[in-house]
Amino acid sequence: MFIHNKRLQYTVRVARPNPGLANLLLEQFGGAQGELAAAGRYFTQGLSEDDPGRKDLLMSIATEELSHLEIVGSIIVMLNKGAKGQLAEGIEEEGELYRAINGNGNDSHITSLLYGAGAPLTNSAGVPWTAAYIDTIGEPTADFRSNIAAEARAKIVYERLMNVTDDPSTGLFDDP
Repeated sequence: MFIHNKRLQYTVRVARPNPGLANLLLEQFGGAQGELAAAGRYFTQGLSEDDPGRKDLLMSIATEELSHLEIVGSIIVMLNKGAKGQLAEGIEEEGELYRAINGNGNDSHITSLLYGAGAPLTNSAGVPWTAAYIDTIGEPTADFRSNIAAEARAKIVYERLMNVTDDPSTGLFDDP
């Protein structure tokens, strides 16, 4: 069973809107190395596990991954909120914002407009999340090794994301 605590595990904040970074963070939200894929992977492995201790461990990790999904999603929304407000202000500001965002070579303006600054279940290229991202074979040793590799890949993506922002208040990058 799941219980939702209405308080985020970590306080997250952003200094200013940054739809480009929000778009990149979608990789960790709805991408192959993202938190939803991780939660699904641990959850499905836990469901099929016969050993009560391993089952409990996998289900606990799945729950933790869902909290990470909530944190990343909250940051994405915060990074897009100002952009949404700017887009609502007027045609001149909309055009200026569109040019600024489009000049960075990303489609975050599309994400912001289509999803109301929310966090869609897509990766940064707009590819929808798919259950194909969930990697499980039903053999504990193979699954745990796969999980270790997936966590390493996710860590690499987070490290790369840290290198593309100068926003010191983005809570995603603080050590727990």
